[in-house]
Amino acid sequence: MEHERCYIYTPPEQETTLEEADSATQGKIVNFVTANAPSEDEPRISIPTGLIVAGPSIASHGPYFERLGRRIRDDTGSSYVVLTSGESPNLKTFLKNLIKKITSRTEEDDDDDDDGIGRVTSSSRRGPKLLDFDLGHVLEWSSRNRVQSIVVAIQDSDAFDTGLLVEMVDLFYSWLDRLPFVLLLGIATSAESFEDRLSGKSLRYLDGQQFDVTQSDEIIEKLFRATVAHPGTEPQIGPAICRRIHERQKDHVQNVQDFVHGLKYAYMSHFYANPATIFLKPEPTFTDFSPEAFEAVRNLPYIEEKLEVGETQDVRKLLDSDKLLFEVIKELLVTVKGSLSSLSIAAIVLTRIRESLGNTPRVRLSTVWARAASGDLLESPLLRETMLSIKKAPSDRLMRVIDSLIDFTKQDANIDSEDIDLPVELERLHDELKTLIEENASSGPLRSQDDVRNESVRTTVVAQKVLLSKHKAALSEQDKAYSEVVAKLYQQLDSYFRFALVDPRTFFLYEILVYDLKSPHTEVFQPKPRLAIERALTTPHDYLGCQCCGAMQDSENTLASTQPETAILYQLYLESGALINASDLWSAFNAIVGKEDEEDQSQTMALFQRALAELKFLGHVKPSRKKADHVAKMMWKGL
Repeated sequence: MEHERCYIYTPPEQETTLEEADSATQGKIVNFVTANAPSEDEPRISIPTGLIVAGPSIASHGPYFERLGRRIRDDTGSSYVVLTSGESPNLKTFLKNLIKKITSRTEEDDDDDDDGIGRVTSSSRRGPKLLDFDLGHVLEWSSRNRVQSIVVAIQDSDAFDTGLLVEMVDLFYSWLDRLPFVLLLGIATSAESFEDRLSGKSLRYLDGQQFDVTQSDEIIEKLFRATVAHPGTEPQIGPAICRRIHERQKDHVQNVQDFVHGLKYAYMSHFYANPATIFLKPEPTFTDFSPEAFEAVRNLPYIEEKLEVGETQDVRKLLDSDKLLFEVIKELLVTVKGSLSSLSIAAIVLTRIRESLGNTPRVRLSTVWARAASGDLLESPLLRETMLSIKKAPSDRLMRVIDSLIDFTKQDANIDSEDIDLPVELERLHDELKTLIEENASSGPLRSQDDVRNESVRTTVVAQKVLLSKHKAALSEQDKAYSEVVAKLYQQLDSYFRFALVDPRTFFLYEILVYDLKSPHTEVFQPKPRLAIERALTTPHDYLGCQCCGAMQDSENTLASTQPETAILYQLYLESGALINASDLWSAFNAIVGKEDEEDQSQTMALFQRALAELKFLGHVKPSRKKADHVAKMMWKGL
């Protein structure tokens, strides 16, 4: 069956979210570079230095400085180069790489051999030949290429040797009257810790300004909202794969671009591995689908569920008629899409409520959405705690909640206002609450009857026993009116959450609209090569599928001459100790594989040596220094 692959949903906000997250800080850095351009009227007395606090996510520093470099080149007439600690073990190598990158016209020139310094060289006709680490090369290059500034970005300044940093600052300062250097220092810790590494003399040479970069976890949350939690996303990412991607991001990668790649691979895996996703085609018609597509839908649990409830007549019609099945699919897809959209919006609403209340622990949207998509958010302590906080919230916090929800329904940039159907009388509640606040004579906020400050504890002694009881304090008329507003908002939100927070796994065509398979996503982004190698060597039949090896699986003797030689030797290897006698290993191998005549034995020896070499290549054995005729065992299975 041909499967058109053009329906993969790629949210347009994905790329713009990355750009918007960086744009504010990058704009300030570009303005900093422009403002510190050299001027004849005001000679420089210190090196303009930007302290870019990029956070502990080292993997995201490289892509950030790459995007920053493109913007500096586009918006200013400056030269921009990036250097890392790996390229700068000492001052001489640092200067060689710096000169080469500055004097190269294109980025591709950076990949040339390291002996040259770029396209510009100093001629001996004009004086003595310059060494390849002399900044005179840059001076000659700048005289031929008018640039506003020479921006030198140190991507990982925390990893630089302190002595090298001091020497670099001193050298740049000595050339400041001839070369318009601007330093950009990437810092993973803090600006204070970086300043503590430099001497007072070096600090006086720097005119620093701090720039805080949006952290990768905040960017990922914005990406998550623009992609996974977006109501218009097709298909949705399921809760299991969503948690898997976030755990991998937190524990291993911490790179925003890799997070994007994981989402794209999830979409691709869903469409290419699930033939029934062809029904997500925009404006489908019956003639667009082959009979095999309808057979794929009939194999979904939906048909079995209708049989379990006794709807045998409907099941017979769906099995016999492709047209009827198409009409059912077309109608229910619209309904299920609306339910999934309402689920995403409800997760966003709950997150905004918690952020507006302020007194509750922060829970990210990705966590709330994953629990909602799992179907366990409705009865969760998280929702009960939020709703209880609404009942106890004073008037100032409740006003923030209502204002936040009104802004969400009208001004959310990522979601069309038509897609947000929030059955809560926000405008009316806002007006009532505003009137009560304006009429409030006291300086404090209004409080509801559920607020703990309106409760008092009374102590009573009965039969030498102390009894504690809670009593409601007398409420003013304004507090009673405020309690009614709180009760209305609570009831409407409670009804809304009970309607929207349903278990999506019960929906028809859930398998088409939601991708939640750990495989092949896990195998690609979290592979286990050692486990795969051990399995291949222990049970080669799992990969070869041959009958000769498969027949040995159920028997006690799992060694046979029909198995691959490396697998045979590996199973003998597992039965050995830390030091393996090569002669004994050969004797056991020959007893299984070899034959009696000499010619076959020489061939068997060749197979043994090749298998032993492969085990050495895989890192299982190595020559032993203690005994020349032994090999040392390097790995134990399962460890």
